[in-house]
Amino acid sequence: MIHCNSKDSSHSVRQRPPGHVERVGIFGGSFDPIHLGHLILAEAALESLSLDRVIFIPNGFSPFKTSTPPLASAEERLEMIRLSIKDEALFSVDERELRRTGPSYTIDTARSLLAEHPGVRFLYLIGMDNLKDLDKWHGIDELKNLVDFAVLDRSSLAGAEKLTFPIVQRRIDLSSTEIRQRVKSGLSIRFMVSEGVYKYIMNRGLYHFPITNAKA
Repeated sequence: MIHCNSKDSSHSVRQRPPGHVERVGIFGGSFDPIHLGHLILAEAALESLSLDRVIFIPNGFSPFKTSTPPLASAEERLEMIRLSIKDEALFSVDERELRRTGPSYTIDTARSLLAEHPGVRFLYLIGMDNLKDLDKWHGIDELKNLVDFAVLDRSSLAGAEKLTFPIVQRRIDLSSTEIRQRVKSGLSIRFMVSEGVYKYIMNRGLYHFPITNAKA
């Protein structure tokens, strides 16, 4: 069993019958920063895919975003995830891609997770906007044999029902890009991220937000 990093939570740890195969969602991404939309999608995945838990795995260096690396450091992104999920027993965060040198290949993450947790069924949660590049992923043929895929659709796109992967649909008009742009422009992000992440961004002046506007 994969243990989480929280004791008190609005999600209670579920009791499963003997012989139950643990179903664990892998939620990868830059999380620059993590926002409420990520948390809503993770909760929706728990419910609709009958997951036992979800692991957030921030990437260190995405091979598809070589020209746009994360603005926040690895430690800052990691801490914002911790702040966001600290009271959720079914959410945890894994640092392995941040500690790995070179590009963050999902195949390497899947191999190491399965080696550490044999018998667990991992479901990789992929955003609808990333689905078009799935066949370009490093080691994709092997990866498809190691994990199952499920699609996170936050725009409820027409035609999504034709996909071969399970779909988690929640209409959420929110992105990390928008949050960074609002911060840079001096606009409020108060209700877009968790309270802990909001205070963290304000206190550290992340994304070029003037400290004097921290109460906006």
